[in-house]
Amino acid sequence: MDKVYLKGLIEEILYIWADPLDLDDLSKIIYDYKKSDISICLKEMIEERTKRKSGLIIRDYGGAYKFTTRDYHNKYFEKVVKKTEKKLSSSTLETLSIIAYKQPITRAEVDKIRGVNSQSSIDTLLSKGLIEEKGRLDKIGKPIIYATTKDFLIYFNISSLDDLPKVEFSKEDLDEDK
Repeated sequence: MDKVYLKGLIEEILYIWADPLDLDDLSKIIYDYKKSDISICLKEMIEERTKRKSGLIIRDYGGAYKFTTRDYHNKYFEKVVKKTEKKLSSSTLETLSIIAYKQPITRAEVDKIRGVNSQSSIDTLLSKGLIEEKGRLDKIGKPIIYATTKDFLIYFNISSLDDLPKVEFSKEDLDEDK
């Protein structure tokens, strides 16, 4: 295996693709290399770019990889690049946080926690790709189960749900028979 060549190829693909790619997708694109070799090179590239404080780093979003800039360099880009990213409303953000911490969860369970109907917020989160349907419960009405997506990880710039801030729940919060 020519590591230098493979690393260059991985860089080109991540640069051109722009969206996060997982190892399976990379191995389909780079079909003449073993998945294990691609994985080794990718891990080395992440370590090398982190160690040398490269401007462009490869970030892992729950097993999907993407070129990105360092967060502390954002102040230099603010004058040049205008973000038109629409913010989430407080009710939508509240709904998303409930789903993130309690997933998989149904809309009825979210409504019970919030005390109001959450359908509009769930529709917004689905349209933005931050949550997805993960199946249905085997109960009357077959309610849809929701969970977060890789886009959720990217939106909040975290690698996994383990990176979410820790939240302490009271015994009442955990009591589902209320």
